[in-house]
Amino acid sequence: MMSQELTIAKPIPRAKSSQRVATLVEGVRRNWLLYVLILPTFLFSIAFYYYPMASGIYHSFTYWDIKRTIWIGFENYQRMFDDPVALAAWRNMLTILVSQLVIVMTTPLLGAALVAHLRPGLAQYGWRMMFVMPIVVPATVVVFVWRWFYGGDGGLNTILRALGLGALTHLWLGENATALWAIIGTGFPWVAGLNFLIYLAALQSIPEELLDAARVDGASAFRRFFQIELPLIRNQMMVLIVLTFIFYLRSFDAPLIMTNGGPGMAGTLVPGLQMYRAVRDDLDLGYGSAIGTVLFVVTLGLMLINQLISRRQKSDA
Repeated sequence: MMSQELTIAKPIPRAKSSQRVATLVEGVRRNWLLYVLILPTFLFSIAFYYYPMASGIYHSFTYWDIKRTIWIGFENYQRMFDDPVALAAWRNMLTILVSQLVIVMTTPLLGAALVAHLRPGLAQYGWRMMFVMPIVVPATVVVFVWRWFYGGDGGLNTILRALGLGALTHLWLGENATALWAIIGTGFPWVAGLNFLIYLAALQSIPEELLDAARVDGASAFRRFFQIELPLIRNQMMVLIVLTFIFYLRSFDAPLIMTNGGPGMAGTLVPGLQMYRAVRDDLDLGYGSAIGTVLFVVTLGLMLINQLISRRQKSDA
């Protein structure tokens, strides 16, 4: 007796997909006013952010001088990595980032720790306000003040001459040995601002019971800071480091205003300023787009790292 096997085709599972579509349509129908209110922001984001970003990435593979666009593949990127001026700009940026890494982990943290350990009252409030007030001063104004300070007859040389140290005076922004470090030194002592506020909030959120228990055990203020407080604010420190890197990767106002990238061809040149020059002075928009695309990729990577740190911070909470 021959047995027969029957194969029954399974129905295509459309129920779940249809249900999802129905749920989406129902959500739009119920919240149509919210979608209407969001629509202008969405359209502006496409027009002024996503479209320019996509256009910049596309034109980084072209020779583009506004009049004509010629596809040249990776030539702009090859040119950037073969150009000694571009490599010098990236070396300057690396020097700035390493310096800012040291700065963001020291002076604002020290200032926040000192204020956090003051007794609540007028003194703590006064110090906090003193460190926060410089935030309201526009960054461009700060840069112009420091350009005067570093000038030949500016504040720094005047102080050195008054102390009898005239031999140490320099054209601080006009010499290769000092120009980049002078720009890095802008804002000294680097305590005030957003970094200080974030550190202060993190330190003040540490449970007082932990610090009291450490005091009972005989731990000094030095040990309490390095063994209790510092480990508990490491996530905030990492976020600040990433945000600082993102800010300085995109910023070129200080080199532009103080030295215009000099002295020489690339004494204080950074990639952002080189991109600005390529677009404004040379009308080489394709090359400028290539520099901008590399900056975008590096910044995007740092933003992803920042998101990972934020998720880790939430999971640890």
